[in-house]
Amino acid sequence: MTEHVASYYAATANTFAPYPALNEDIRCDVCIIGGGFTGLSSALHLVEAGYDVVVLEAARIGWGASGRNGGQVVNSYSRDIDVIEARYGADTAAMLGSMMFEGAEIIRKRIDQYAIACDYRPGGIFAALNSKQSHALQQQQARWRRYGNDQLEWLDRQAIRREIASDRYVGGLLDRNGGHLHPLNLALGEADAVRRHGGRLFEQSAATRIDYAEPAKVHTAQGSVSANFVIVAGNAYLGDR
Repeated sequence: MTEHVASYYAATANTFAPYPALNEDIRCDVCIIGGGFTGLSSALHLVEAGYDVVVLEAARIGWGASGRNGGQVVNSYSRDIDVIEARYGADTAAMLGSMMFEGAEIIRKRIDQYAIACDYRPGGIFAALNSKQSHALQQQQARWRRYGNDQLEWLDRQAIRREIASDRYVGGLLDRNGGHLHPLNLALGEADAVRRHGGRLFEQSAATRIDYAEPAKVHTAQGSVSANFVIVAGNAYLGDR
């Protein structure tokens, strides 16, 4: 049996009964492979809309990066909106810009709606060590405001010292739309919300094969799931399946 990797998050996780392994042949509307944030968020959206959903997790819910990342809720993308616009054009930037802060808002709504105890704390700071970084962050502040983030505050040298006990920083950007949380507890809480909506979750149930037919059929070591749709949300752990 594959348990959560030893970490601070695993040691301080909320207590939930393990989900069973799949040992029969079942049917559903949507089968989701992967019990991390992508799979759990997809499952929660779907069960809220009334779909019959099955989640298959090869190890434990939140076993991968979803349950052992830094826990920062950071807005935007891996490249900011100016890079996206320069590379892909204004229309693409406008489309992605309209969604840029949606993810963090969805997380906060889920936490409130389902009373998920994951130690969420609002606010995050992008700190500048020099004037070049300070100028870049001020430009980022202007870009983000254009796309609707009005929860930004520029911190000068004196203001950032009130937030960070260090004199190394010349300034920083405080984003009150960001935050920090316990990622494993968020994953476990989302899984429990899926369960409460009637979704079925199975741990220790790796997908070994997918038969692409109508319906599709996802095989595990001891069972299978026939579904109208399959969402593959295994990220780095998909292997060759």
